[in-house]
Amino acid sequence: MTADGLGWADELGWADKVGRADGVRGSGGHKPIRVLVVDDHAIVRRGIRALLETEADIEVVGEVEDGRQAVAEAVRLRPDVILMDLMMPGMDGIEATQRITARQPETRVLVLTSFAGDDKVFPAIKAGALGYLLKDSSPDELVSAIGKVYRGESSLHPKIAEKVLQELTPLSEQGVAPDPLTERDMDVLQLVARGQSNGEIASALAVSESTVRAHVHDILSKLHLVSRTEAVLYALREGLASVDDLTPGYVSRLLAMTGRDADLTPSVGRSPVAGASNDELEALRLIAADHQKVGQELALAGEIQAGFLPDTLPDVPGWQLTATLEPARETAGDFYDVIPLPNGRLGIVVADVADKGVGAALYMALARTLIRTYAADYDTEPERVLSVVNDRILMDTRASLFVTVFYGTLDPVSGTLTYCNAGHNPPYLLTARDRQSVQRLGRTGIPLGIYRDQAWERGAVPVAPGVTLLLYTDGVTEAQNRDEAFFGEERLLAVARASLGRSARDMQERVIAEVHRFVGGVPRSDDITVMVVMREP
Repeated sequence: MTADGLGWADELGWADKVGRADGVRGSGGHKPIRVLVVDDHAIVRRGIRALLETEADIEVVGEVEDGRQAVAEAVRLRPDVILMDLMMPGMDGIEATQRITARQPETRVLVLTSFAGDDKVFPAIKAGALGYLLKDSSPDELVSAIGKVYRGESSLHPKIAEKVLQELTPLSEQGVAPDPLTERDMDVLQLVARGQSNGEIASALAVSESTVRAHVHDILSKLHLVSRTEAVLYALREGLASVDDLTPGYVSRLLAMTGRDADLTPSVGRSPVAGASNDELEALRLIAADHQKVGQELALAGEIQAGFLPDTLPDVPGWQLTATLEPARETAGDFYDVIPLPNGRLGIVVADVADKGVGAALYMALARTLIRTYAADYDTEPERVLSVVNDRILMDTRASLFVTVFYGTLDPVSGTLTYCNAGHNPPYLLTARDRQSVQRLGRTGIPLGIYRDQAWERGAVPVAPGVTLLLYTDGVTEAQNRDEAFFGEERLLAVARASLGRSARDMQERVIAEVHRFVGGVPRSDDITVMVVMREP
């Protein structure tokens, strides 16, 4: 790592995106927040340091890998905030938090973990943690949480806020047991909880508005409720709807209906509806605050993800190369690359980390950098590249993640593609001369990051003039519509075949457009990546 603390970011090409911290830390005229990072995963510690050292008002004063070291370093360094992992060898994060806060209460502890279960959340808070953040949070959310706990304010991840709703006293304990809802009642209730009007629900379910009104009346009657607002609170409390589905505007209206206006001050002459406790209102306040940052956070996540993608693809005579990645909300797992290799050859990469959020972004960054590094070392041996990348990932991290990868080396002169497929969706070779002929480049081994000392078989295929190689991630084939049907391989192949004879960009754009048409307005839960490599006739 370089002296400015951004060596890791430089290595990944991040520094130009997030900027440098030199000369600006503490420039606001006050001391920076001094942070100690505690995590047994080296890649997570390095990633957090790289992120935080770009913040003018934050200084990372140290990093350790277990709770015992955290206690000792807390005494020595006297940090303002400690980012505390929970699951670590030896002394875990809960015991370390308890010892640190008992000895030096001026030091604030912000838990940063992958676990949201009751057996971790409540013991950590009882031990003295002031905040609880999950590792799928965005960088901006992490920075915001550090500032909050430093000021003595609590900071909870939205999933923890949702847990508050779900842990409330069930309606059956309030004196009257609800009657069971029908399957269609449940469909309507879930859409009501998302803030949809009767007309929108009618359109989604292909029924009349009068039918929807009848269902809403039945739902309120069966649950012994008096308003749609109470129905929404019931659905959230019982886990029938997710706070992730609430828009910022709807959260504001819901807050107002439950007795608070948009700025969360008490509404004159109004009181919360039955069943809306102070805990519920506080949870909604946290949800609203989170939603206000969603646009900014997703924009930042998209910028970070885009920072790892090539700005342009090589211009190779006789070939057309094009690629696109459309991120879904809160995901950062897909990536693609085209790597220049000796003798004019190209390394072709399409990959997908099996997770989302900051953890997946860091894992993606590590995988991408290692592939680029070892592609140059073993430029004619894709199987060797995957083997050493796999071992380095497992040596450098202990994250329970894996990444599927298609990696091939293409000789543009001969047209030979030598490849390995580490558990990835099979790319297709298609030809305009025989539109029904499709060659699938199937899996030659397991994904990276699962077991050490694995081997991948090497395959080789000719890409003749007029042949097209179509690569993609499972966000394409597993995209779902309102009926929960998958886009699937057959639809993808149909679009690709219909696009043969056109340009590579036309095929790419047609695939993306058809996925959008198929899913309609249903939010996607995964990135979609499409790469087309076409040898001109």
